[in-house]
Amino acid sequence: MRKTNPLTDFLSNFTTRQLIIAAVIGAVLLFGGAGYLIYSNIYGNIGRIKLCETSKSDIDRKKVASENNIITGYLFSRTKNLMLENANDGKLIPSQYTIAGRLVTQPAENTLTYRLEDQALLLKAYIKNGDRGKAVELRNEINKRYLQEDGSYLAAVYDDAFEGDKVLEGKSSITSQMAWLDAYLEFYATFGNRNDEAYIKGLVATLFDTDGQIKPEDLTVQEYEDADPAGKIDTDEDEAEIKAGPEKSLKGVKLSDVNLPLIKSLEMNGFLPAGTYDKAAELVTGALVSDSIRLYAYAYEKTANGINYVYTAGEAGAVDVPESMKTEANLAAMGLLPASDISWISQFVLNNGMIPNYYYITTGNFSEDNCRDAGPTVLLLAYRMGDAPLYKMMCNLEGMKVATKSSSVALYMIYRQEESRFIFDAAENLGVYVACG
Repeated sequence: MRKTNPLTDFLSNFTTRQLIIAAVIGAVLLFGGAGYLIYSNIYGNIGRIKLCETSKSDIDRKKVASENNIITGYLFSRTKNLMLENANDGKLIPSQYTIAGRLVTQPAENTLTYRLEDQALLLKAYIKNGDRGKAVELRNEINKRYLQEDGSYLAAVYDDAFEGDKVLEGKSSITSQMAWLDAYLEFYATFGNRNDEAYIKGLVATLFDTDGQIKPEDLTVQEYEDADPAGKIDTDEDEAEIKAGPEKSLKGVKLSDVNLPLIKSLEMNGFLPAGTYDKAAELVTGALVSDSIRLYAYAYEKTANGINYVYTAGEAGAVDVPESMKTEANLAAMGLLPASDISWISQFVLNNGMIPNYYYITTGNFSEDNCRDAGPTVLLLAYRMGDAPLYKMMCNLEGMKVATKSSSVALYMIYRQEESRFIFDAAENLGVYVACG
């Protein structure tokens, strides 16, 4: 009796043509798998990282926004068309764009300044819109034009045609780099590849020390006479006793730069050591001005006696409200912001229809000037805290400045008016799009 060989019997039943077909299919699968691995390594996030979950509420952001003239899809498409596709650079977004005026001597123009923070918002907008091609193109452009040999990124670059004072040329800041790192990590988690990991690690090493603490930078704060160290506010002082003193320089970190969800995500994925987030969260929650003043310090510095909070920056005896709102938004993202903190400022905004720049300790009053730059931050803060009245109010305030003339090249965009000119701010338009998405 013949001894059988299953493999030989199986192959003997195949014709030469069938064997060739099977070999071709096997080769396709083999090379296809190898090609996928190469593609994933270069173009896709094969080692996909996870971002930490942030607080969400049941506010229907797009619906409320649309009820207040903010149509998010049109807002972003018009911003791209006006400030990118028809602009000087074409890849980077300028900080502001002014449309042509009525006079022939008032042509359309942009600032020819490309801030890193604005590019970070643009990258987030591309990610939100699912535009992988544009996101990759922007990532490449930033790494080409902003990245320095030490792993840091410039705060801004200028167009060759710029003729003014290039105050940011060659400079870096924690604020701008932290904004870019936040957007870059989101990009890496969505569209990135292993090459991006090296860039992210380089930037993390630039911003954080080996213990995971943010490296201090040079800050300037407004002192007042007889103040405690580094502008600490004594809430028992009389208004008459508060007199502006000299400006003081210190090595510190702005509280708003302590991006808690970013730090948590970096720690989760091994970019920062274990325990970094807990230390950062403790540091930020301890920066409340007082139990009766629900605002947060401007910055902190490390001294021989521990952490020293700096409560005032631009004006003597005053708390910077927009900076406090950024800190509160970071706390709210992680569920660490008490409801009393949001209600304290929410009532003022609802009653006055504006975001003040300062809160004066001595009088207990807010300043009367309106900080429009804080709009996107407060929108995000309101959403994370589920403060529907505040979110609606902020949409209303932004929506009042939406261009509605059908023939306007900036239809659906948010404008600012200076004298007879209409100006469109990249941070505001992109920030509102991201916050309302």
